[in-house]
Amino acid sequence: MLDYILVRLKGLLFLVVIAIIFEKFFFGFTIVEGMSMNPTIKSHDKLFVNKFSYVLNKPQYGDIIIFHPPIKKREKELFIKRVIAVEGDQFYIKQGKVYVNGVSIEESYISKEEYENKKYAKTIGVVPKGMIFVMGDNRNNSNDSRYFGFVSEENIEGKANFRVWPINVGNSLAFR
Repeated sequence: MLDYILVRLKGLLFLVVIAIIFEKFFFGFTIVEGMSMNPTIKSHDKLFVNKFSYVLNKPQYGDIIIFHPPIKKREKELFIKRVIAVEGDQFYIKQGKVYVNGVSIEESYISKEEYENKKYAKTIGVVPKGMIFVMGDNRNNSNDSRYFGFVSEENIEGKANFRVWPINVGNSLAFR
């Protein structure tokens, strides 16, 4: 009987270790806090995060990523934003319109509020090697690269692939 219990405990321990490894390196789940990605993602949405996405590939324009921000005293937090420009891209923002490599990008996903022209620290530049430029979909209520600058690819935890909860049957759950 004791042997049976030990075998079961070893099996359970093995499964727990495998689950921890998968959660650490391959996939995970996160709960969004805040309104910076409205209307695409709302506060309290539960998302599936692919942590393996950027092992073989680089972030692409439009990806929604989970990352540690380059902000002192907040680098342990996780932010969620959309990739707007990648390494080598030239970008600028004029009257709320984003231009990448001289072309105005189509952004059907952003909040439809009128853009507030605030004193942003970074609205023009070239994305350095190993970095990305990110913005929230709720442009008037997002702490993003316009404030804190570029995000190192090393700070990316993963790509948000889809919403797990709440399930919205009428709309696609995949972000991109």
